[in-house]
Amino acid sequence: MVVVKIDTPRLLEDGHDVVVIAKITGLEQTGNLRFRLPADYAPAPEAMADAMLPIGLMLSMASNQDLDLVAPVSRKLLSSSGTVQDVFHSWYPKKLQHIQVHASARDHSPEQEDGLTLSTFTAGVDAFYTLDKHFAEISSLLYVYGFDTPLKDKELRARMSHHLNEAADHAEKTLIEGVCNARRFLNPHMSWSKISHGATISSFALLLSAHHERFYFPASYSYADLYPWGSHPLVDPLWSTEYLTIIHDGAEASRVEKTRKIAHNRSAQKHLRICFKKEGNYNCGNCSKCLRTKMALELEGQLSKFETLDHEIDLGELKRLGIRSQSDFIFARENYVFATERGHEPIANTLRGMIEAYRSRVWPA
Repeated sequence: MVVVKIDTPRLLEDGHDVVVIAKITGLEQTGNLRFRLPADYAPAPEAMADAMLPIGLMLSMASNQDLDLVAPVSRKLLSSSGTVQDVFHSWYPKKLQHIQVHASARDHSPEQEDGLTLSTFTAGVDAFYTLDKHFAEISSLLYVYGFDTPLKDKELRARMSHHLNEAADHAEKTLIEGVCNARRFLNPHMSWSKISHGATISSFALLLSAHHERFYFPASYSYADLYPWGSHPLVDPLWSTEYLTIIHDGAEASRVEKTRKIAHNRSAQKHLRICFKKEGNYNCGNCSKCLRTKMALELEGQLSKFETLDHEIDLGELKRLGIRSQSDFIFARENYVFATERGHEPIANTLRGMIEAYRSRVWPA
C-alpha cells in the first residue's frame, strides 16, 4: 500500500541558522521538506517530529493515502488529528478524505527554557490587531518566507524584511524570520488559503516551542462570518501539544473594526502590508484587498497617514473588480455599513451596487 511517509527530521547547522530537513515520499513531489530558522531557536527532536504531523496530515487527506510518521509524536497532537480530519472532511468531502495516521504516541515533551508568547506577524491588519490586543504578553513575532512571499522574489523579501524589522523594533519585540518550502508539496494538492496555510504555519510555530509556550494565530474572519478556511477557530487549537498552546485570536472583531483600531497605530501607518500581489511593490494599491482597506482607513479619516499606501480610491476600478467570492462579499458589506454610517455616498453607492449585483448572481430570485 502506498502511503505518504515522512522520515525522522534532521537538524543541520548553517551559519547563524539551523535547517530542519525531513524526506517526504509517496507523492509525485517527493523530496526534502525544509524549515530554516535562527540557530538561537534550534528545535528539540520532539518538536521537529511534531511539526511534521500537520503538513503530513493535509497531504495525506488530499491524496487519500495513509500517513506514516517515522518519529514518535505528541500524544495530544496525534489524538487531535482525528477531529481535524472530521472538520476538514465535512468542509471538503470530495477533496479531503479520512486516512489513518501510523505513528507512535510520545508522552514526554521537550524542555522549555523561557515560556514566551509568540504571534505570527505579516504586518497586516489582523497581525497588528492581535499584537495591539496582547501587546504586554507577546514577546516574539514570526514571519516565514515562502508562505505568502515567494522564495525567489529577493526584492520583495528584502522589502518585507526591512518593514518587519522596523515594526518589531518599534514594538520592542523579537522578530523571528524563517524560511520554508512546504508549498512546493502542498500547492499541487490543495488551496493554500482555504485548506493548508493554518496547518503549515502551526507546524513552524511548533519548531519554536523550546522558548515559547503560547502561540497567537490572528483570525482572518470574525465569528459572525466564519466559513471553511485554512485557519479557523475550530481547527487552529487542535494543532496544540502538551507544551505549546495555539490560540485563534481576534475573531470577535470584524475586519473594519480591526482596521479602525489599528488606523491610529503609528507603526501600522509606516509598515502596513495588505496586498496579495506577490511581486513588485509592497502594496499595489489597486487590488481588492488594497482598495477595501483604503476605504476603511479613509472612512476613519486616517488614510493620508499611511506611508505604504497611495491615498487615492478608484471606485471605478473597485466596481470593475466586483465581488467574486464570499470573502469579497463579507468585506464589501462591512465597508458599506461603515460608509453609510459616515454618510460617504460615493463609497456607499458603489458598494451597494456591487452587493446587489453579487446577490442577484449568487442568489437569483
